[in-house]
Amino acid sequence: MKNLILMGSFAMGLMLMPAKGEEHTALGKQMESMNNAFKAFRRETDPVKGATQAREAQQAALKCAAEIPEMVEQMPDGPEKIKASLEYRKMMGKLFVTLCEVEDAFLVGNTAEVAKIVDSLKEMKKAGHDKFIEKEKE
Repeated sequence: MKNLILMGSFAMGLMLMPAKGEEHTALGKQMESMNNAFKAFRRETDPVKGATQAREAQQAALKCAAEIPEMVEQMPDGPEKIKASLEYRKMMGKLFVTLCEVEDAFLVGNTAEVAKIVDSLKEMKKAGHDKFIEKEKE
């Protein structure tokens, strides 16, 4: 019986631990905030609500741009680290501009344009994560 309780406790502890790379860093918190706003506006049909959610995502993107991804932070100092940090900030800048385009599309009531931009945001997210999130080694 003690073994069953011990195993159950161990399993619960594992379920409550954040996955690797999902620790609640300042960058992680802002990315989560931006992702929540993205999920909200991608299905929004109310232009005012959608524009507000796009602005929330913009603010999170600005805060993210001021951070450095863990993968880049762990690189040895030198030109490669500087280049990677610059590339990250450029990607975040492009993301911010795209989120402004989402807001603009909502404000003029062009939900078809919002849908097209959302597709491009999905691609941007994938590219950014592929480049700046270290994949777990199997």
